Amino acid sequence: MSIDEEDELAQLRHRAYSPSADIAADPEALRRLIELEARASAAEEEPPPAPVANDDTDAAIDQGIPDAAPEPPRSTLPRLRRSTVILLAAAGLVVATLATVLVVVQRVQADPLQAGATQIARLSPDPGFEVPSSLTVGLTGKVTAYESFQGFRVMSQPSYYDAEGAARCMTVWQPDLLETSDGGGGFSYDGEFFLGVCGAGIFPATSTMLLREDTPERAQTDFPAGTALQFVYDAANDEIVVFRG
Repeated sequence: MSIDEEDELAQLRHRAYSPSADIAADPEALRRLIELEARASAAEEEPPPAPVANDDTDAAIDQGIPDAAPEPPRSTLPRLRRSTVILLAAAGLVVATLATVLVVVQRVQADPLQAGATQIARLSPDPGFEVPSSLTVGLTGKVTAYESFQGFRVMSQPSYYDAEGAARCMTVWQPDLLETSDGGGGFSYDGEFFLGVCGAGIFPATSTMLLREDTPERAQTDFPAGTALQFVYDAANDEIVVFRG
C-alpha cells in the first residue's frame, strides 16, 4: 500500500472504531474501508523473499542432497479485521431496520391528538356491500362502502356542497339498526350514532362516539361500556382508520 492509502486507511479506521464513529451512515466510506482493510491484510501475509543461494547450497546440490520438501503456499485471501466484520453486521442491521420502519410507518397512522388513542383497524373498500339507496339520495359521484367492523359500516361519498372538491364526506352506521322504507327514499335509525361528516381542506372526515352502557350500537359489538371510538377517512389509501380510546 502507498503512504497515501495508509493515511486514508487510518482516517477511515478512526471514523469506524473511535467513540465518535460515523462511518455507518456513509456507505461509500464503508466500502472504501473494506477495500483498504483487505489490501492491508493481504500485504501483511505476503511470503518473505526467497533466500539467496550460497556456496553451501550449491555444494549440497552437487552432492545430490535432496532439497527439503517445499512448504505449501499459505492462503493469500484477504481477512477482514474482527471489528470490521462487527461493523458490517451492525450496518446491515441498521439498513434492515430502516427498511422495516419505512414499510410500517406507511401503514400506521399517528394518534390524531396524541391523546393515547390506539389504532385497532383499517377498513378496506368492500365492493360486495350494497349501500341502501335511501342513504345515497341526491349524491352525484362515487360512493364507496368499506368492510364491516363490530357491526358498523362506513361509506365515503362526495360532499353535497362541493361534489368536485378533494375533501370527501363519510357516514358511519350499523345496518342492524337501520330501517328503510319501500319507496320514497325514507329511513329510520334505532341507534344513537348515525354520523355523517365531511372533511375540510387538509382535515379528513372524522367521526367520534362513546359507547355507554345503554348505547344501542354497543350491543352489536364486543366492546365494554365506556369505549370511545374514532373513525378517520384516510384519503391517501382510500381506507377507514379506526382508533380506540
